Amino acid sequence: MYIIDNKKVDLTPDEWALYEKIVQSYTTLTNKGQDLFIDLFEVDENGIIIFLRPPSKRQTSFEIFMFLIAIQTQQHLRLMYSRIDDMCAQVKEKLKEIKEKS
Repeated sequence: MYIIDNKKVDLTPDEWALYEKIVQSYTTLTNKGQDLFIDLFEVDENGIIIFLRPPSKRQTSFEIFMFLIAIQTQQHLRLMYSRIDDMCAQVKEKLKEIKEKS
C-alpha cells in the first residue's frame, strides 16, 4: 500500500515508481507534483480505486488522469485474476475429491 492524496492505494512497485516519476516531472519551485492528484479519486478499504472524479475544482494534467484510469483498470484486473485463480483452485480440489471417491 502506498499513499496518494492522503489515501491508501494498492499499487505495485512499478506503478509507484511511475507515480513518483510523474510527480517529479510536475514539481517546480512553486508547485508540488503530488498536488495535481488531489480530489481526483476515491478508494475502498482495500486501496482499490472505485471512483474517478473529473477535475472540476483544480487543474490537473491529462497524463495524471490517464495514469489514474490505468491504475484503476489494473487494480480491477488483478482482482478478477485473483478470483478466477481462486475458483480454479476450488474446482481442482473438488475434482480431486470426486476422483478419490470413485
